[in-house]
Amino acid sequence: MSIIQKLESTFFHFGFQKCKKKNNLNFLKLANQEYLLMKIFERAETADLVFAKFHAGENPCNSVPYFEKSVKLSFSPDADAPIIKEFLEKYS
Repeated sequence: MSIIQKLESTFFHFGFQKCKKKNNLNFLKLANQEYLLMKIFERAETADLVFAKFHAGENPCNSVPYFEKSVKLSFSPDADAPIIKEFLEKYS
């Protein structure tokens, strides 16, 4: 099973949305300008979970964030899904 297939259940569970223009990017809106991003690297079969901030009115699918901080590099949907839950609990 590919990493994208494994990640889909994680995306569904936490409410991530898929970027239509960028197939390798999924996002979860946390606040007006703050997002959790999942950057997928299909060839390497890995994904990175990133906290990002965008300027007002920018869309994470077609803009570059002005702030990024890695939450988990080489995210594994099987082992690392609780990291998203923990991040959301701390963020609230």
